[in-house]
Amino acid sequence: MLSWKELAPEVHHFEFELPGTTELHFTPGQFISVVERVNGKEITRAYSIASPRGSNRFELCLNHVPGGLVSTYLFDLKPGDEVDLHEPLGYFTLRHPERRAVFVATGTGIAPFRSMLLDHMPKTQPHITLLFGVRYDHSLLYREEFERLEREHPTFKFMPTVTRPSEQWRGLTGRVQAHLDEALAIRTPEERANVDVYICGLKEMVDDVRRELKQRGFDRKQIIYEKYD
Repeated sequence: MLSWKELAPEVHHFEFELPGTTELHFTPGQFISVVERVNGKEITRAYSIASPRGSNRFELCLNHVPGGLVSTYLFDLKPGDEVDLHEPLGYFTLRHPERRAVFVATGTGIAPFRSMLLDHMPKTQPHITLLFGVRYDHSLLYREEFERLEREHPTFKFMPTVTRPSEQWRGLTGRVQAHLDEALAIRTPEERANVDVYICGLKEMVDDVRRELKQRGFDRKQIIYEKYD
């Protein structure tokens, strides 16, 4: 591990370097599995890569799970410590960059979307709206990065929403479900047919948004999701 920093209470951003190679090969949105050994037993946990492609360095974003063996292990790491990993896997990737996409994330479910956005936006300028929900405005992970991307790329729209806002918060409030129609911005069935929705977060939110999308006439092939619990 090269370094870590706190993004929010109990949420850390980690930077790792893979020795012996010039590049970690993966597709943005994929995960990498961290291996920890406890009493001779191998325990693995999958974490979405939070960084773009192009080097032998990669980043993870995760929260500390009380009693969690692997998250506690990672939170105890010091710069220079080594970890065992399995190669990147997963199918939660940008399927059709030429189509408009809506990303719906809560909490650390933002990690794969950060990887996709930092990788794809500078290269192909895809049309993407990011609807990102958290409890508190100080927990809007990577907020400044997404605001910068929005300023630099006219095809990207950032929609953060907070369920327990501070007095200083002037943005959207409530759960992501309450702002789904605004994020979709669909006026006709033809427009709906050309939008893919990617969802990442805890099971309850993912299932709820999927149900909402099906009620709005979305085909299951247009709904790509990954659950974190």
